[in-house]
Amino acid sequence: MSPKQPSPTPSMFEDVGKFHRQVLNQHDRAPCMLDMATMRARMLFLNEEVNELREAALLDDIVGAADALADLVYVALGTAYLMGLPFDSIWAAVQKANMAKQPGMTKRGMANDAVKPEGWVGPEAEIQRAIEDETKS
Repeated sequence: MSPKQPSPTPSMFEDVGKFHRQVLNQHDRAPCMLDMATMRARMLFLNEEVNELREAALLDDIVGAADALADLVYVALGTAYLMGLPFDSIWAAVQKANMAKQPGMTKRGMANDAVKPEGWVGPEAEIQRAIEDETKS
């Protein structure tokens, strides 16, 4: 793999990668699925952060909620880092697909939700290309 070129302003993903390299001594890798034990541990870690968010919500604690949300994002990005995913490219593909949605009522029953209009294209093909490009570099 070629060395990652950081952007002028680091993304949250680059920040999390730096933490994994410098603090945890975990280095960049090619895209891969994690073994089930590691994936299970990461999912438990994510659930722990969701539970902290739930607790903060029940206590009407905005600081606790903010901390839990940031930790949730940090753990999710850390999992993507451990999987070797080119997350900034994946994020861009998902953002592009989401921005092509329209306001409306969805199956979740939310009146002001985002719905997929006729001809909407999901991000999967762009995500696949981003992973393949990362595998080639």
